[in-house]
Parts: sequence; C-alpha cells; structure tokens
Amino acid sequence: MTPDTLKRRVVEEFKSTGLLESLDEESCAFAELPRFFEASHLSMRLVLGDVGAVAAASSIAAEIKRDLERQGVELEYEIRAQWKVVSVASDSLESSGAAGSLLAEHFHAQVESGNARRWATVHLSAAARSYIQQNLADVPPEDWRSAICKVLKTCLNQKLSSRREEYWDPVLYPSRNIELADVARVIECRTYPKDRELIHNF
Repeated sequence: MTPDTLKRRVVEEFKSTGLLESLDEESCAFAELPRFFEASHLSMRLVLGDVGAVAAASSIAAEIKRDLERQGVELEYEIRAQWKVVSVASDSLESSGAAGSLLAEHFHAQVESGNARRWATVHLSAAARSYIQQNLADVPPEDWRSAICKVLKTCLNQKLSSRREEYWDPVLYPSRNIELADVARVIECRTYPKDRELIHNF
C-alpha cells in the first residue's frame, strides 16, 4: 500500500457514497511514515468543505484503517472541516471614534462550513491592537471600521484554512487569540497587488 494507492481508495469511497464534492482533494495529504515494528505505516489528512460530512468521513476512514490493519499496515488519520468567516460582529469596535481606542479586546466572529454556522469568541492581544492602530495613519477615518474588519477576517480565515499547526477548529476551540504576528502578516501583504483590495488601504 502506497500513499497514492491510499488516496485512490479514499476518492473511490467518497465517490461511492456521494460525498466526493465535500472532499478537498488538493488540501488532503497522504504520506508514508517510518515503519512501526516492521509494519508499513501510513498517514492521511482528509479535508472537507462541509462539516456536515465529518461523521460519514470518519466512518470511511475507520473502515479503511481496519482493512489495512488486516493487511499488516498501520494507518494514522486526521479529519478537518474547512470553515470561513461570515462576519465580524460590531462588538469588535469600540464606540469611540478615536483610532487609539477604536479596537476592542474581545469580539465575536461568525463562521460557516456547508450549512452550519456558529459564533466564536476572539481575543485581540494588546500588541496586535497597537499594530493595527499604528497602521491606520494613512486610512481615512470613515474607512477605519471597514479596514479593521477586513484585517480581522483575514487573520481568522488564515487560521481556519491553515495546513500547519496553527490550524483552528472552531468546533473544538470556540475561542481564539489573534496575536501581533497574525496581523503583521496580513498587513504586510499590502505590498502585493492581489492583496490590496482585500486589506483595503492598509
């Protein structure tokens, strides 16, 4: 059993159950790990575009794992649902019109995956708030709220879609921190033309 063979098996299983559209094949990962007590050892990460397909995907993965164990092959797997930010609640912005006091420390964001939606609580660190405020200097006051919301949404979406350790699952962790490095990464992308519209005038 090779990673490619495993991927083909997964695709076939999802197709046969009518779930292929929910599988993000490009984001999925299949790899061979060091042998475990002389047995072949594989890993797979399944990424779904709809959290509603997680239960069915778990059943498929568990069945494949059992089949491989009978063949003397160890399988480790992880299932991730992709979420995206729908909106950032108005509580992310203070009522004061001054740039120095516009940002709130805590706010709420609504995220969705497929037909599922939920609210998450987000903490914006003092350093992150200060960095955003510093970069409001060249933004017209009437555009502050729009620019801030775009930066916050982009920070959260990067965590929701990350393939690395910073991946955020809002079901398991209904609260999340945004740190200085998160906002700096977004704001500094302003040098790339394709990102200018996304982050407004930052």
